[in-house]
Amino acid sequence: MSIISVNHLCRDVMRDTALRKRLQDDPSGELAKYPRNLTEAERAALLAGDVGMLSRMGANAFLMGYLGRYKVFGLDPVSYGERMHATLGTSA
Repeated sequence: MSIISVNHLCRDVMRDTALRKRLQDDPSGELAKYPRNLTEAERAALLAGDVGMLSRMGANAFLMGYLGRYKVFGLDPVSYGERMHATLGTSA
């Protein structure tokens, strides 16, 4: 697994406003051009906004929070929290 690439992507979303905008406008197209190696499973989970799956795969929950904060992959802070709580089996 290249889960470190997911962590790098989350970090890049925080730092790079142009990348953030491209991911908001065309997530699939932008991921196809992303220079780090993402597995097909990671790519599918990102496109689905499935932070629970990414968490189970080992992605850093703190870094993934930027996906919700900056509203990429169909996430926002509320949906990010709900999906993470569902993964952990806790209530929001």
